Amino acid sequence: MRLLFKPRDTAYLGEGTLPFGNFEDTSKWEPITKCLEKGAEMFPDKVMYKVGDPDGNIIESYTYKETNEWANKISNGLIKDFGVKKGEKVGMYMLNCSQYVVSIIAIHKSGAVQVPINKDEKGERLAYVINYSDMKALIIDEGSVPFIQDIATDLENLEVIFVTSDNPPEKIGDIKTLPFSAFDGNDASNPGVKISVSDMERCMFTSGTTGMPKGVARDHGGVLMTVRAYLQQQGVRSEDTLMSILSLGHANAQVMCLFSAMGSGATAVFFPRFSASNFWKWAANCGATGVNMLGAVAEYLWAAPESEWDQKHKVRIMLGSPAPRNLVEFQKRFGVRVIDGYGSTEMGMVLWKDPEDHRPGSSGFPMEGYYVELRNPDDIDDVVRPFWDSTDDITPPDDAKGLLFVKPLVPNTTLNEYFKDEKRTNEAFDDEGFFNSDDIFAKGIDGRFYFVGRFSRIRVSGENVDPVAVSDEAMQYPAIQEAIAVGIRLPNVSDDEIKLCVTTKKGENFDPIEFCKWMAERVMVAMVPRFIEVFEDGFPMTATQKVKVAEIKEITDNTWDRNESGIKFSARK
Repeated sequence: MRLLFKPRDTAYLGEGTLPFGNFEDTSKWEPITKCLEKGAEMFPDKVMYKVGDPDGNIIESYTYKETNEWANKISNGLIKDFGVKKGEKVGMYMLNCSQYVVSIIAIHKSGAVQVPINKDEKGERLAYVINYSDMKALIIDEGSVPFIQDIATDLENLEVIFVTSDNPPEKIGDIKTLPFSAFDGNDASNPGVKISVSDMERCMFTSGTTGMPKGVARDHGGVLMTVRAYLQQQGVRSEDTLMSILSLGHANAQVMCLFSAMGSGATAVFFPRFSASNFWKWAANCGATGVNMLGAVAEYLWAAPESEWDQKHKVRIMLGSPAPRNLVEFQKRFGVRVIDGYGSTEMGMVLWKDPEDHRPGSSGFPMEGYYVELRNPDDIDDVVRPFWDSTDDITPPDDAKGLLFVKPLVPNTTLNEYFKDEKRTNEAFDDEGFFNSDDIFAKGIDGRFYFVGRFSRIRVSGENVDPVAVSDEAMQYPAIQEAIAVGIRLPNVSDDEIKLCVTTKKGENFDPIEFCKWMAERVMVAMVPRFIEVFEDGFPMTATQKVKVAEIKEITDNTWDRNESGIKFSARK
């Protein structure tokens, strides 16, 4: 299949070329690491990636040649010294660092499947991901050692753990532990493992519907699909520097920073954390020309005090998912063009706005390689045919709204399966191959799609959170009888907040502060509710004995707010 590579206005193009082409012809696609190998020959001394410290200082830098050779040593070591075979799983659990970047590349080259683990997972959920994924080896940073030690006795199939430390413990539980430097003596030549775009590239765990994360299995073709679109829509070229403050455990930082830089012959820069007050200073100091935002990042940047760095940078273009509501003011203050888009771990980037399109509010048009349609949430066989003119009224009517269903048109580019979960996979796709996104959109007669909200899942601090998983976890607390978690969208905020509605067991005392501390010890911070309300007389019910969801989602005088209590929890940094 041949995909059209759209021309861009020169105002939205980076400097340089696309030395490896524009990936229009899907029949010629190769795994993205082939671009790294070509770059190591064509421009060996060009910087491939840099890594900053938590204070925003660039502390490491690697050329295309150095990156390729380091990745080769790790890949050859995994294959020859530790018996990792094509298709076997290798996990990564750490904060952004140079070893994380090169490990992703090395796993690609070995033909193994990468399993990046959310840095904030812990306890039972962390053990579940490691065991359920069948990973053979795990790569962690020094700060992750205590979290793995806590669950060591529960780990079943893991054979070896590599730690980015010179003096790791000899064992974690009964599992052999080695320093990451154990790979240093291996052959630096390309491994030569035959890998195609139809081979599995990742098993990335995201929020699950049964209380535990579910593994999204995707092929190497999915990387090329999103890289092609990113280079097209964002105008990325070889002299660009792409910066990410998002975790490499997520697809965004990997595909739309690392792999997109690799596919364009550009440079990637990674920081281990996000700082709203220092964001533009860091961007200026590392020479960034492109960056991505997720969730409420735009709001945090806007709320930060004005600074001399607000326009003292080279950032040309930003992907906002979603774009800030005050788009015009945001762009003027920071001197950037923000492009909206919509994607998912399962499908990649399905909708994308053109930078030349200045009509506000939409997520753009479907990308080539996808067919999308809206369906009635109450009858998913009913396709919505809207006649809404968004130029007259930006507020969509109900008859223009529907669940977004996505049909991939290019093989090996989207979700293959939820790993080892045939039931969940079958539920996600209909008989015609359409994927239910679980997101509500509106469509105008202009063909643009407008994000309305999430249907069942919620998004907190950039993380997809399943409310059922939150409820299931909360019901393990001794004082709680029933629990229902719902998402609340506060005014002028892109992300959701969790409200937990509970009933308590007879004679039990419930302290929301103690509960939140208990919850934070068991799950990632995004799953700890901000709002809690105890319904002493039971949940409000309809005549047919269904919970009145709209009523329990309200903030009342009886709703406890964690932000007002002074208790705070931080993600790993």
